[in-house]
Amino acid sequence: MSKYLQITATSGVELIPIGDGLFVEQTSATAMRVYSAGLSGHHFALVTTGGTVAMIDSINAALKSAAQTSWMNAVIPVALPSGEAVTSISVAVFA
Repeated sequence: MSKYLQITATSGVELIPIGDGLFVEQTSATAMRVYSAGLSGHHFALVTTGGTVAMIDSINAALKSAAQTSWMNAVIPVALPSGEAVTSISVAVFA
């Protein structure tokens, strides 16, 4: 069974497939990238407001929770830190 991270963005609720694993890179206070270990051709681009390392920690905590829950719990919500938000999520191809 596949598992997904659920991120509530101002544009709506978005799901990111966990697949073989994910890692997050903060490129600025308004941008983060989520890379999939199993897909090397693209990444998930998050537009953020006030994004800090605390947001990365929240995503990592959700990933840990996903690994520790049963296969029946396929969607794991990310609890975003107070004062931080995700505006939108898109799939971007590496140039």
